[in-house]
Amino acid sequence: MPAKALPCIVFFVGVLAIIAAEVAAFVAVAEQVGFLWALALLIVVSVLGIFVVRHVGLGVLDQTRERLIRGEMPTRELLDGLVVLIGAAMICVPGFVGDVLGLLLMIAPVRRLVIRVSGDRLARRVQRSRIDRWRVIDVTSRPPPRDR
Repeated sequence: MPAKALPCIVFFVGVLAIIAAEVAAFVAVAEQVGFLWALALLIVVSVLGIFVVRHVGLGVLDQTRERLIRGEMPTRELLDGLVVLIGAAMICVPGFVGDVLGLLLMIAPVRRLVIRVSGDRLARRVQRSRIDRWRVIDVTSRPPPRDR
């Protein structure tokens, strides 16, 4: 199996696992409260989640504006906005597991933790990568070809 196929396989298996978790969560809730109530709860949580996302997103936008007005780079706020966007996508797709995870990402301390852990992992990954993996073409170091 080629090494390039591995990320695709991991992504596919991950999507299947998420779908399976969503179906299992829905079945578990439906067994407790009934199918129609579970469906209604799913819709209500998704709709209310959109309002939460709007509120949190506008708060992050206000913080970004304040930093820009002070002449500072809003790095943390941009990362907050990215995490809020990911959480919003999770909330807008119907499912109890995605709603719970998306709503957790709307809580500021959880967002900071996710950003810190993700940033640390990304920094380690960049440090481990070797510079010779990147192909750099320096066009100024070669003389132009001569006609024969």
